[in-house]
Amino acid sequence: MVQRSSYPVSSYYRPPVPPQGQLRASQSVPPQAYPGPRPYATPAARRPRAAGYADPRPQPRQVLVAGGSMLALAALLITPTLNRDQAQKVADPFTCIRQEQPQALVSRDQLKQLLDTNLQAPKAAIQEFLKAPYCVLSPGTTEAGLPAEREAYPLEFDPQTWLVVLYDGDRYVGYDFRFR
Repeated sequence: MVQRSSYPVSSYYRPPVPPQGQLRASQSVPPQAYPGPRPYATPAARRPRAAGYADPRPQPRQVLVAGGSMLALAALLITPTLNRDQAQKVADPFTCIRQEQPQALVSRDQLKQLLDTNLQAPKAAIQEFLKAPYCVLSPGTTEAGLPAEREAYPLEFDPQTWLVVLYDGDRYVGYDFRFR
């Protein structure tokens, strides 16, 4: 009669069978005689390599370095060369080209009055209540893509924020804020 273990055993596990002739049917083999399941073999143990023969598959780090190098090369080839004028425009479009009034600040009332002003109002009407600007910025564009003159006014309640007023010739065409 065969003794069964009280421990659950996987249905896939097959204990090694001793060669014929070593055990008789009346003999029983103690449980510690079975070697048990073997651990999984490591990749190096599964596939022996000849000395000096490298793995032909690229490793992840090699692929990453090669891919990054190709991306950098493509970026250098695609990026257009910039001359000095374009580089300065790209650097900071909110640089003052002419300073008008260093103490100019815009109050909340002046800001509210600007917001209530209609577009296409004369430049003189805007400058009447805003007074002289802190500085004149380099020419920019409106939302429609038209060229515009720009004047900057720091806000009285937040001097790090500038109100930028846009003019098309002698007409008011809008405003913007510059947060620094």
